[in-house]
Amino acid sequence: MPMALSWSMRRQLLYYIVAGVACLIILVAGWKTFFTHTPTCNDGLKNGTELGVDCGGSCALICQAQARAPVVSWARAFKTDTGLYTAAAYIENSNPGAGARAVRYSFQLFDDKNVLVIEREGVADLPNMVLVPIVESNITVGNRVVARTLFSFADEPEWSRVPEKKPSVVISNQELEQDGSRISATLTNNSLENIKQLVVIAVLFDAQGIARGASKSTVSTIAKKSSQPVVFTWPTGVPNIVRAEITVVPAL
Repeated sequence: MPMALSWSMRRQLLYYIVAGVACLIILVAGWKTFFTHTPTCNDGLKNGTELGVDCGGSCALICQAQARAPVVSWARAFKTDTGLYTAAAYIENSNPGAGARAVRYSFQLFDDKNVLVIEREGVADLPNMVLVPIVESNITVGNRVVARTLFSFADEPEWSRVPEKKPSVVISNQELEQDGSRISATLTNNSLENIKQLVVIAVLFDAQGIARGASKSTVSTIAKKSSQPVVFTWPTGVPNIVRAEITVVPAL
């Protein structure tokens, strides 16, 4: 007949069983944590529908391999006063439905001997727009004369999908003075929220479509369902201007 277990042996066996069950629970929990967790777009892993680590697929962030670099359509500097210039560039966003936040850039202004006169750095959002204007004003060059302008990005933009929105600010009543000294327009906020720190940029073009002047204005507040004027001026005028483009640059 089998020998009956003593009380101490039964207690020892019970301890082993409890310890074994506890280890099993820990192993199962660990396996679920490391091998069967729900994929997210910030877990540092390439999983789910992602095309890269936390990018592509269902994630808002677009993988660098799938993103297209922004293209500088043109960059120019315009003399606005003695020793003062304004630099402007049009940037092509070739990523439909996507934008990039806080991208560092620089304007480099050169003289006719291709010697650097000055460099101006800045930061800008690249919203979900085909053409994004960027303007830097009040660039002091002393007695130097600027002959060429180079625009470049210091960072590789990180593109993310941006929800499509109808324009909440409409531009109307645009009027350009014949001597190119002033352009005015009306901004209408059609949304149900106040809009603050709205960036508005105006660019002047000649008959050949070449930019001849640019200016930037930041409107502090436009109340919901209201309108207000915006005015850009060039004190000395800009000759031979045939059209102007006013662009509202939304923040991301």
